[in-house]
Amino acid sequence: MEIANVRSNSFRKCAFCKYWYDPTNQAIAPKAPNIGLWEYNARMKAKCLSRNSETDSFYGCNRFVCKLQ
Repeated sequence: MEIANVRSNSFRKCAFCKYWYDPTNQAIAPKAPNIGLWEYNARMKAKCLSRNSETDSFYGCNRFVCKLQ
C-alpha cells in the first residue's frame, strides 16, 4: 500500500478518481483522513469509465475528478 495526500493540488491517482470503476473502494483505505492521508493499492487495475480502458491505480490523467469530495 502506498500513501497519498489527497488534499494536494497536484494529486491525480486513478484509485481516487470517480471514473475509475471500483464500486466497493477496495483499492483505497483511510490512513489519517482528517489531514488528507489515504493509502491505496498501487498494483490494482480497473476500468476507467472516462477513457474506456483498463488502467492501473497509480496512473493519473487530466480528466481526474476526486471521488472523496
